[in-house]
Amino acid sequence: MSYLKQDMPELNHLRHLALLYGDSKKKWTKEELKYYVAHLGMDGKADDWFFDSFLFISPKSGAGRDYLADVNLGKTMSGEGDFFPMCSPNPADKSDWEALLAYYFGEGGALQTLDNTISEIAGHVPLPAYKRNVVLSLPYPHITQEKFGRIGDGREALNFSIKGQNLESATEARLAAEEWFVERVAELWHKGQYKHLNLLGLYWIFETIYRSWEVDDHVLLKELRKHINSRGMKFLWIPFYATYNFHLLEDYEKYYFDAAFLQPNFLFYKDGKYIETAATVARKCNAGIEMEYYLELDEPIAITDERHLRFREYLNSGVKYGYMTESACAHFQGVGSLQKMYSHSDPIEREFYEDIFHFVKGTYEVKDYPPLPPRPFFVPKKKGVISLDLGGTNLRMAVVDDTGKIAHWSEGDTPTSRDGIISSIIEKVGKGVIFAESMDLNVVGIGMSSGGRVNFEKGIIENSTALIPDWINVHVKQMLEARFNIPSVIDNDGNCAAVAEKVFGKAKSVDNFISIALGTGIGGGIYVDGKLLRGESNYTSEIGHISVDSNGPKCSCGNYGCIELYASGSGLARWAEEELLMPLMVGADGNRSSKGISESARLGDPLAIELLRRAGEKLGAAVVGLVNIFNPSMIIFSGRLVDVGVQYFDSFRETLLKRGMRPAIDGVEITFSTFPQEVGIIGAAALAFQSSIEGLSRPLNVNHRIERLAND
Repeated sequence: MSYLKQDMPELNHLRHLALLYGDSKKKWTKEELKYYVAHLGMDGKADDWFFDSFLFISPKSGAGRDYLADVNLGKTMSGEGDFFPMCSPNPADKSDWEALLAYYFGEGGALQTLDNTISEIAGHVPLPAYKRNVVLSLPYPHITQEKFGRIGDGREALNFSIKGQNLESATEARLAAEEWFVERVAELWHKGQYKHLNLLGLYWIFETIYRSWEVDDHVLLKELRKHINSRGMKFLWIPFYATYNFHLLEDYEKYYFDAAFLQPNFLFYKDGKYIETAATVARKCNAGIEMEYYLELDEPIAITDERHLRFREYLNSGVKYGYMTESACAHFQGVGSLQKMYSHSDPIEREFYEDIFHFVKGTYEVKDYPPLPPRPFFVPKKKGVISLDLGGTNLRMAVVDDTGKIAHWSEGDTPTSRDGIISSIIEKVGKGVIFAESMDLNVVGIGMSSGGRVNFEKGIIENSTALIPDWINVHVKQMLEARFNIPSVIDNDGNCAAVAEKVFGKAKSVDNFISIALGTGIGGGIYVDGKLLRGESNYTSEIGHISVDSNGPKCSCGNYGCIELYASGSGLARWAEEELLMPLMVGADGNRSSKGISESARLGDPLAIELLRRAGEKLGAAVVGLVNIFNPSMIIFSGRLVDVGVQYFDSFRETLLKRGMRPAIDGVEITFSTFPQEVGIIGAAALAFQSSIEGLSRPLNVNHRIERLAND
């Protein structure tokens, strides 16, 4: 389950697509387009590129006839009140379609002006790596059009209606007109020789697909897509929020379109339309998300006073649900909004200009909501999860909000028995739920990270690591859900660390990486092509149990010489003690723990330095095979051992460079987590949020939960 990904080569690295609505009677100007092409600093000069892709949309022809499919005969919009759409009674004909081609390709047309705008800005900002994409709207072949005109293939004037003919003939006529338009686009594009533009494809302007006794968009689109693709172009679509369209999206790539963006309509509907639902559907259907904003629209909208509040929710949700960096996005901004926002007297509008830019760049960070308007329909409420991290040394609990920030933290020693661990978990979760509710957080899940072998699907600890005694065959998910009535999810600590990096950390926009958690033991997680490797029984990425010495000591897993016996916290202590590499007591307090060894190394103890160097070398020897197999772009370290000493990580890096295969090893970035000590907590939280968003858990039923917990 994933969004329509950003930066795909087959879509010429499309990331953010600006919808440019224009008046067919008025040509685009460089002054208008520059605000979408480049970001302007306070001095009015371009300092960076803005949108990478542009969709040109013109609703009406110069003669006033419609390119859009439907018109609203009611007094409201967005499906509320007396909204009453119907196929346009004033449909465009062939002369209008030819005028649209001139609007795109003519002298001073949209494409020429866009190309010239980019050329001018390129004099101040280095050119981007790829040409800017353009997408052109196809005019809709209205079933109300009985006299479209001739297209020069010997036919009579085309009739798109079923008057005087059957539905099959009407569909053939509609398809013939669209194919003629595609051919003209391909011909004029070739003649244009645009320097900075790539013709990505064509856009189906109708926001749904109809099939009835009078119209057959189904057959039309299937055949039209083949024709568009045969000319080297893609076919794009932006459907509106509706369960019917959700169903169509499930098969859109099979039948109709190469790329689709779901519009949540959150800026137009009073209630019932939610970004979270749209994001869930988009992720499920491999679709992108359309962002919506406007300064003013010449249409009646019931929730105009919530415009700022709802757009902030759009921006914040891009971070919370991942579509800012994971999903290709389309951006509806009304007409000329970005230009007006840049110089707007309202500081909120000026701030939104910068926010949109940072969103497009993937650097926007969640912000507070503006004050609620009187009697709002939408009241934002932060979501939270209760997150647990069970390790060989500590049991941690935190309340984490949907931006990955920790609102509450509790930590204690890991109990030494199964019953003790369970009792401590229940106590900590109960306190966490009460705290979350006191902070007005909507608790949507419980996530847990644990050492040992975990059955992810069933939520069961099947086998324990030796570092957590008696922690075997524990039905954690069932236990938590029965006790708290909150959807729960559990995974091993290595996977959780990787999920933490993908959702909230340094790997948000990285598809191939290895996460290594260094603590009492060593955990790992591997992402390939944006997906976490789980294997047949959720037992992949056991990095700590890669053997580096077949003659080494026996590990709790049954193997010999596992890397965990040398390079983990417990391994360093074991090596120092059992292998007698450090015959003298180390550390200020004579401590042979990893902390004491690290302290001695910082004080210059040569034995401690040598031990850390050899541990790093062995870890490098273990990981180099993974690099050669999976070709990651990043290795991310987390856990309490990240402060163990430079000798450890320098030796790891040197071993990797010396033993790794080129060019795989040359492209690897070695880095440290932004939350090294909390990676288990953050990862378990991220897992719980993912499960909530993807609908993997049952709905919440929390009406009586808090009162009962408070009385326990």
